[in-house]
Amino acid sequence: MGAQQRRQPLLERHRYVSNYLTTSPHRTMLRQSTLGCRRSSTAYHLLYTFVAGLAALASVDSAAQQNLFNIPSGDLTRAGKMFYQHQLNLYTTAVESKGHFVYGLGKDWEIGANLVGKGMYFSSDWRLLHNDDPDHGALYPFLMLTAQKRFVISDDIDVNLGVQGGYNLSDRLANKKFAFFNYGLGVFHLADRSSRIVVGGYHTDDEFVGDGNEVGVMLGYEVKITRGLYLMGDWMSGDNDAAVAVLGGMYNLSKRIQICAGVMIPNPDTPKPMGLVLELNYLGWDLD
Repeated sequence: MGAQQRRQPLLERHRYVSNYLTTSPHRTMLRQSTLGCRRSSTAYHLLYTFVAGLAALASVDSAAQQNLFNIPSGDLTRAGKMFYQHQLNLYTTAVESKGHFVYGLGKDWEIGANLVGKGMYFSSDWRLLHNDDPDHGALYPFLMLTAQKRFVISDDIDVNLGVQGGYNLSDRLANKKFAFFNYGLGVFHLADRSSRIVVGGYHTDDEFVGDGNEVGVMLGYEVKITRGLYLMGDWMSGDNDAAVAVLGGMYNLSKRIQICAGVMIPNPDTPKPMGLVLELNYLGWDLD
């Protein structure tokens, strides 16, 4: 099939779609108008909000959490401990589920597994999210193994390298495809290592993110507002299925449980709708 059909987003690569979708001669797109905004104005608002969050880092005392929304925070799981994050992406017609399990090996190494792309439509007909045909865009769901290594450059700068790789879950062996997502991050700690800016790049493939760019930039930040309450945000560049920003916050319910919430804002030309992101983090150790 042509490239235009291949760019259908995760929530829209089915032959039968709900009445909430808008059809064009080339592809079916779920428009952001469902949340009452246009991409052009959203891009400027996103840039302003993101920069404002970065500026706040210079004057706000904070402490880091384990993960940001869609990119690593640069923290590693402690040796012999585990970390689990469950994320729900809520759209007007569907919910997407992601699970991330990580185990700390020590010596600045961690390994884990991700199960991403599960979910279901709840309007107008109930059905599971599933795609094992590369001609219809990014495949899902995926089970991927992960590994990350941190290099301490100085008291305030770390460099992290990570790899993720695995296969989509299909009941047909011929439709199973290997996909990867590799990244490098520079983590810049501020305010006595209680705040941070994360800057890096990623390399992936179209099996994992669909049509669009396969190399891009990642940015993130984290800011403490009060004890246990944080602002955070992250952004991935490009026009593939993962190229979005999420702006929100996190709250420590206890020494081991965190909840996070944010607004997902797609980049211009990204084939994905706006949505809400909810996360639950469980740490296998007590927060300081």
